[in-house]
Amino acid sequence: MSTAIGRGLGILQLLSGLPEGMALKDLATRLDVVKSAAHRAVSELVELGYVRQDSETGKYILGLKLVSLGQRHLSTIPLVDLAQPFLDRLSATSGELSRLGIVDESTLVWVAKREVSKFVLRFDPDDGQEVKLSCSASGLAWLSTMTDERAVELVERQGYPALDEYTPSAPRTRTEYLALLHEARELGFGYVADLFELGVAAIAVPVVLAPGEEGVGVLNLCGPSARLDRESCVAMLPDLRQAAQELATVFRDDHVREATLKRHRFGSVDA
Repeated sequence: MSTAIGRGLGILQLLSGLPEGMALKDLATRLDVVKSAAHRAVSELVELGYVRQDSETGKYILGLKLVSLGQRHLSTIPLVDLAQPFLDRLSATSGELSRLGIVDESTLVWVAKREVSKFVLRFDPDDGQEVKLSCSASGLAWLSTMTDERAVELVERQGYPALDEYTPSAPRTRTEYLALLHEARELGFGYVADLFELGVAAIAVPVVLAPGEEGVGVLNLCGPSARLDRESCVAMLPDLRQAAQELATVFRDDHVREATLKRHRFGSVDA
């Protein structure tokens, strides 16, 4: 985080998903910068309306301006609207949360979801969250469409989990990650249970526009691991794969790919 832009973006990422906010000293520590540099960056974000400071705790909290910009951006992505009927169908048949993640440069971002739950236990993550590539079903599904070298490059660019992040089973080395990736590539889908978060399981397949191409997104079903063991998830696989194939067909036929690539850098990632 050696530049002002880098520090500002780093602060926004750190505050994302933290409704209680973060103290200035903690921001400086996580950014690995001196306190004064962190203060200058966060103060400018406050002035611009992207961050606010809690009057009681003094902590900095993500403002709604960024959320508004994100929602406006998502509304212009054609694939989001095209995917909704498929997400509706997947949730209706499985009873679980279905989600669409799309490629954004070197990672995946959740952009749409649907849940028609018939169960008491529910799992409902926030839209707009970046997918952790190293320990998620969706990350494994997407990166399984690439070479090992390419996949490892993207995972290591994002970083492996720290010792206090996610669960003890999460991969924290290249060797551990490649074992999971090879399994996902061989099976043709990503599956994790109690890896990203204790009590959560998920299965995901890539959305691929043509054989041999990198995936342009993922479709995912997730819920409590207490009921979504591997056998239960594999039973949902035919519906998930069919939805991914149909979504890819619609995406191609409606000439949405070219417009989305042009406006949103959606699709294959530059090295």
